[in-house]
Order: sequence, then C-alpha cells, then structure tokens
Amino acid sequence: MKEEMYTGLDAEFYDELLDGEIDDLPFWQDLVKETGGRSLEVGCGTGRILIPLLEEGLEVDGMDISEHMISLLREKTSNLGVETDVRVQAMETLDMGRHYSLIFIPGFSLQMAEGRDGLLQTLQACNRHLAPGGTLAVSLFFPWEEMEDDEPGDWRLRKKLKRPDGSRLECFQSTTIDLEKQQLELKSRYTLRGKSKELLKEENHNIKLLWFYPHEFHLLLEEAGFEVIDTFSEYTDEPMDEFTPHAVFIAEKSGG
Repeated sequence: MKEEMYTGLDAEFYDELLDGEIDDLPFWQDLVKETGGRSLEVGCGTGRILIPLLEEGLEVDGMDISEHMISLLREKTSNLGVETDVRVQAMETLDMGRHYSLIFIPGFSLQMAEGRDGLLQTLQACNRHLAPGGTLAVSLFFPWEEMEDDEPGDWRLRKKLKRPDGSRLECFQSTTIDLEKQQLELKSRYTLRGKSKELLKEENHNIKLLWFYPHEFHLLLEEAGFEVIDTFSEYTDEPMDEFTPHAVFIAEKSGG
C-alpha cells in the first residue's frame, strides 16, 4: 500500500539522502515565480521544495500520502514560522477544495500512482484543480541507464550519512525492471547505528514506479485534458531528447 511508503527511516532521512543527488529547486522556484498566483505541490514530502518556496513568501500548498512525512513537514513549518495548507491525501483522489494557477509534481511522485488508471485519475484530478488556462508541470524519471547497467537484485551502496550526534545511516538499494509492465521496483535497505556502532534500527522499504516512453506520456496528458506546451531536460532550459533520464513536462489545461 502506498500509505506505507516513506515511513520510519525512509521519511526521517529523506532530505539528507537526496542532498547532492538532485538540483531541481531552482527550476521549481523559477516556475512558481513566473506563473504567479497560488500553486500546489503534489507529493511535497517533508518540504524539501515547499519550505524554501514558503520562505520566499510564495503562496504554495502541499499534499502527500505519507502521514509521517507531512508530520515532519508541519514540525518544520512551525519551527520556521511559515504557514500553508498541507494535507495527507492520495493524489488519485486529490481534493483541496480550491483552484490553482500551477500544480507541480516533482521527483517521480506521479510514477508511484496505482497503475496507469491511477495515473490518469491523478492527471484528471489535477485538471479539475486548475483555474482556466492553468499550468501542470510534471517531472518524470526514465530508467534508460538502469535498463542497460543494473543486474536484477544487485545491491549497491547509495549513501552513508553521519549526524552531529554521532549516529550513522547506511542505505543500500537494488532495482529490478519489468519491461513488459514498464515498472521499476526499487528496494532500499537501511541500517542505523549509534555513536558506539551499536545497531539501533534496520528497515527495508520497497516502491514500484511506472515508467513511460515520452510519446506515451504526451497521450496521457491529452487524454486528461491537457495540451503539452514544452519539455525540459535535467531541470534546465535544454529540451529533452531520447536519452534524457529526468524530464519535466509543462502542460496547459485545455479550453482555458
């Protein structure tokens, strides 16, 4: 169940694990500012992107299916003295009760939808939440490299982390790709040790990600009532190509 994702160590160390691995914040900052009006981040997690936007005085709401991550986010916003509307929801049944000028889905959150039907439901829910002519921005991960290089079940060290209190976390990951289902399964194994190297926690977390060929996603956006207006590669102004591992699709609500 997706409700069980991003709990425990997976949520607690989420921001630290991503630190240095992805440089997408400037892209989203520029997009929110250029669009204007109120925005919504779908899959906001613990606020890696949302909080810097709020600190700039931008109007951005957030939602995520993980109650643990939203709890950590609310603790952060309380400590920083910033306020926004953040809710625990499934993106397939998104219901914020208002319209937005921009909805953006960073990382690979959309690819965690419950199958292709769930993904289409998510896109349609986003469409309903956009004002006329509103913009949807979606980041997608394409596993081209994993298809060629990874052996199914091979474990690799993703990152070692050390905190000021002396505790240390090791995260190992493995990937398996189902070409027929166009699904990637990502397994993560966490080991947390104390200052004296005593074992504090061990956890295993699995997520399954849908992936698409670019033309497939274009068709899904059109089916959900959007018109694709641009695509970008690696959170830059460069257009995506057939080898782009991370791309952002910018689409406009049709008929607006």
